[in-house]
Amino acid sequence: MAQPFEWSKQTWEASVSSCCWWYTPYDAGWDGCRQHGGNIEGDDELRQIVEMERGLGRAPDWARQVIERCLNCLPPCGHYLFPRPYLEALDAVGSETPPAFLHTCYTAEQTRKERAQDYCFCLDAWLAGAAPEGAVGELGARERPGPDWTAVCHNLWQALDERTELKELLVERLLHRYRWWIKSLVWDDDARDLFGRDQYLGDIAGSGDQYGNPFCDPFFVEQQVPRVKKLETRIAELCPDAKWFRDFIHCTWLCAPKSFRFLERILWAIGKSRKPRPDDDIPGFLQSDDTYPNQDHAATWWRAFLAALDAWWQEQTVGGDVADDVCRRLGERTPVKCWLVRLFARKLRRLEENGEQFTHLVQPDHSHRRGTLELHPAGEGAA
Repeated sequence: MAQPFEWSKQTWEASVSSCCWWYTPYDAGWDGCRQHGGNIEGDDELRQIVEMERGLGRAPDWARQVIERCLNCLPPCGHYLFPRPYLEALDAVGSETPPAFLHTCYTAEQTRKERAQDYCFCLDAWLAGAAPEGAVGELGARERPGPDWTAVCHNLWQALDERTELKELLVERLLHRYRWWIKSLVWDDDARDLFGRDQYLGDIAGSGDQYGNPFCDPFFVEQQVPRVKKLETRIAELCPDAKWFRDFIHCTWLCAPKSFRFLERILWAIGKSRKPRPDDDIPGFLQSDDTYPNQDHAATWWRAFLAALDAWWQEQTVGGDVADDVCRRLGERTPVKCWLVRLFARKLRRLEENGEQFTHLVQPDHSHRRGTLELHPAGEGAA
């Protein structure tokens, strides 16, 4: 006779459903989550999800892998290719096959890296004492899409304003970190072996988290490079806001949706030699709106996506292109898929509450600049 279901810490920890809560309060566990605003014990939706899992018997190996790799490692910022990572997780459920490569944290494609290199070139030219016209000539000869480099360079030089030792040190530190991102982020065809091959920027082997892919996280090792330590020490001697600059530079993630908007923010701050104030209006002088999604479009898609997931596992019908796409990707309904889709939706809602970039992406404030990048699908889906 089957044991009656009891909602307890032991039941939770024995479940596969407990393995996908990275970057949410539930990642701290049954007891620890309360310190981060979570309450697993009081989450009735989660209790029902675990009860669904229990009713299946042992979860299939493919489902465990999808949970531990895909659902656990969903990008908490949304990723600049939003909503591709979330659709790929849905494809994995529908095909009952974990993907070979996950487009999540620490992943960026060639075109993203090339745009970052062009911005780095501008900063390199400024650091070398060149006039903006000198940078524009070379940028204009590059055969790839980009902004109006004449306007970008002139506005960047104006934003950085009068040259000082502090500004030069901050730009050099920012350049080192940005080139680190270009080199260290991975892609299907880029195992940290295509960019920055002539530069030692830190040990790319990394350690710790893998974000669902077979590449460890080297976030901290760049900070241990002797030249970097020397730069940060001198900056701290010169700047009252040194800690803000240090922390902001460390977190200029290239895979984040508004990475280049953040680059504008810190370059503007370098020009002012201070951190921004709440009422500061930072102009879009890098013309980066085409590198991140329109948040209003993202929010509309997100609401429809969550509604479609809820309807699918409950065997209800919802109309619209997003719902049709969800059904196509998930294919035939099975008890295992219903459990996974319900778990997926619960994880997404907890992720939406993180109060950081992801929240701002799908719950945009009217004060935020809107991107123009088209929402990125993840292929045709698993039919």
